[in-house]
Amino acid sequence: MRTFASVDTFVESSASSLRLGRLVANATFLESLLREGIFDRHVLFCPSEAERSRLESFLSSRPEGEQLLARCDLRPIWDLPRALREESLDVIHSGGWNRYLPALAWLRARHAPRPIPLTGPIHSINNPDQAIQIRRLCEAPLRSCDAVFCTSTEGRTAFARQIEVVGQRHGIPFGGRLEHVPLGVDERYFHPPERSQARQRLKIPESVRMALWIGRLSPASKADLVPLLYQWSLLVGTSNSPIPSPLLVLAGGATSSDELALRGTVQELGLQDHVRILRDIEDTDKLDLLGAADVFVSPVDNHQETFGIAVVEAMAAGLPIVCSDWDGYRDLVDHGGSGLRVPVLAAPPVPSVVELRGLLEPDLAQLAVSQAISVDPRALRESLEAMLADPEGAKAMGRAARERARRLFSWRAVLQKADAVWTDLGTRSRSLAWPPSGEPDPGILDPSEVFANYPTGLFQAEASIELSALGERILAGRLPMPATWKDLVPIADGRLMTFLAVSLRSGPCTRRELLDAACSRVPARPREAAAMLAWLEKYGIVEELEGG
Repeated sequence: MRTFASVDTFVESSASSLRLGRLVANATFLESLLREGIFDRHVLFCPSEAERSRLESFLSSRPEGEQLLARCDLRPIWDLPRALREESLDVIHSGGWNRYLPALAWLRARHAPRPIPLTGPIHSINNPDQAIQIRRLCEAPLRSCDAVFCTSTEGRTAFARQIEVVGQRHGIPFGGRLEHVPLGVDERYFHPPERSQARQRLKIPESVRMALWIGRLSPASKADLVPLLYQWSLLVGTSNSPIPSPLLVLAGGATSSDELALRGTVQELGLQDHVRILRDIEDTDKLDLLGAADVFVSPVDNHQETFGIAVVEAMAAGLPIVCSDWDGYRDLVDHGGSGLRVPVLAAPPVPSVVELRGLLEPDLAQLAVSQAISVDPRALRESLEAMLADPEGAKAMGRAARERARRLFSWRAVLQKADAVWTDLGTRSRSLAWPPSGEPDPGILDPSEVFANYPTGLFQAEASIELSALGERILAGRLPMPATWKDLVPIADGRLMTFLAVSLRSGPCTRRELLDAACSRVPARPREAAAMLAWLEKYGIVEELEGG
């Protein structure tokens, strides 16, 4: 029996429409994993009750939601150390490499009797603190049975270069592997609405030739669309244009200022009749737009992009692609087959952008860098014009795009590739020497040590304690026991607290005497017993005798 485990619920938003690419990829990954049945069991250690509830709500809303939920074993995160010690887990996979992998590696080193493979994908890899995150990754006790899933070949090359630079700076090698495993696309994108019906709902005439962008309408975090608008104005303004009714639709999430800036450019260029801006579209609108469009355009010029889930969704919907020759797009679009890739030229940013990167707001830093990156404007216009002027050729490319998306980027195909990697990592794990040193995670500070100066004093083991009058009333049933916070219920040992409180009915004793009795009779570990006693004293159920 094969068991998939995670400390990630993969669902970061309760919104019905998951607009951000990472959110879409992670949520649909989990849904597809449960549907495909690669593993027999799926144990998810939920970081909080709120995340557990959000996951349950998301899965319940999906087709066959009850069956999907039935395939999940949802547990609190507090159960993870025990599971590492006692259960047979085949892989622990998370929705990202930086949030969980280092901490999991240290926890595994302390608790697991064997090296369970750890994996997680990259998404954006241009954060200002990237070097800090990579250093923590390199310092963690990762092994050759662990891997970062790189979603594109270009992303893998860039991430490997980052690891090499950080490793050379600090003299720390990376102990894991980098594997190319792309993202997948949800099955519904392979079945967009029928074109005429979609256009009717969107109020777009059949005679219109429509180019579509879907993505964040942000020059700082996705793409500067102003160069596209200028080239579109030239395409629209050509007197002998073979495209009599061109329409460019720009749809996606946007801040008010970004939307206002785009609308201002449209107004200045006189494109009101040839450009439509749709902000914060819902999933149904997105599918209608994909069904209605003739070509998908994505002139991304930002290092934030590593894969390009919107491009794959458009390919799945049968649209030919005009995109920048950039990062993961080279994996997605075969030039001349499923679309056209437009050359990109880049110059280094001004020195102050690099040296101030740790101080600048991330969006401003990204914007400053991307302004030195040029998606060839003329080639962009000519590619769009060629696609829109040749409907039959565009349809042929669209069919090729859908076939390519099905073959390479359906979740079934992606999970098969991921499973081959997981199987290989499992084989590697069985040949590794184990355990490692078992040292504690150096990235974690014990609050009781570093904040020891904050309280007036510490609980003294030799001080005498007794059951308070409040405690007597609670044990007699005249008052309710204080409720434990929902997220802390798994570590609130009711049996242990009851023993501590009831034991004091026979009279006062020192904290040490009571804790020793609890550890020998319940039994309990000393630190857990002390924490439960502190909880009883916090709520006034147990109190220290005056004078100690």
